[in-house]
Amino acid sequence: MSLPYKDFFDFRIPAGADWGRFEKASKRIPHHGEIIISSYPKCGTTLIQHIVFLLLRGGKPADTIAEVLEAIPFPEQDGLQGGVHPLALKYHLPFRLTPFSEDTRYIYVARNPKDACVSYYHFLKGLPGYSIESFDVFFEAFLSGQLPYGESMDHILEWYEASSQHSNIFFTTYESLAKKKEETVIDLAGFLGQAKLDHITLKNVMQYSSFEYMRSLASRDDFYKKYLQASTGSQKEKTKGDTNPQMMRKGMVGDWRNHFSESQSRRMDEHFRAKTKNMKWTFGWTEDMLYKQKN
Repeated sequence: MSLPYKDFFDFRIPAGADWGRFEKASKRIPHHGEIIISSYPKCGTTLIQHIVFLLLRGGKPADTIAEVLEAIPFPEQDGLQGGVHPLALKYHLPFRLTPFSEDTRYIYVARNPKDACVSYYHFLKGLPGYSIESFDVFFEAFLSGQLPYGESMDHILEWYEASSQHSNIFFTTYESLAKKKEETVIDLAGFLGQAKLDHITLKNVMQYSSFEYMRSLASRDDFYKKYLQASTGSQKEKTKGDTNPQMMRKGMVGDWRNHFSESQSRRMDEHFRAKTKNMKWTFGWTEDMLYKQKN
């Protein structure tokens, strides 16, 4: 099973992507001190965007979701306006295609492939041009990497290896943000040069980057809905079912258990072990990927 995509320098990008924008995003030269946030799709980029936005503003929250998206744009998809210096940039490209500079700080967030698979499925299933019949069909495409942005573990491992070689890459996981958020935020603040994060700022970052607050911010007006429709093509073409992409669905660890069969879980485990067989640390995902949770 394969979902529609196009090749971009031996990497898979959405079939409807603007090649020129991707090329400009990939080949641009980063500004001194720039911050780039990256992940495989549906792995925590939105959460990290909000955390970085808040940290760089001393904990001051946005009034609208548009404020966050304009402060941390997505050049692969939306391009960049000339002369604009945003707080940070968002990318989904692999490390080899992301513009690199030792003067730039990179933040990468990984997510266990089972939850990433389910979240990506719910995002893509209603979009025009995909016609995904079921989760079982999507699972096969995800496992084989025959879909936009390719195989998730390849994406993660490429960035993880880069982070072991470059001190200006902060590598974290969605699970750390879910289970040890305060500790992870403090570490990230230190990486961004805010070693002495005051209590009030930390409290505000925690509060205003909560899943509930982010979702309420996105629902204050229809900007997010129109932005996602325009950027995914769902504004131009209607398909059966819901064609409104969801950036924030559940925000939890372990929802994959509501979708995976025991056989699918076993196959993903085997795939994961094969990809990480030479690694001492496997991102702390052992319990998160168990088919049956421990009591």
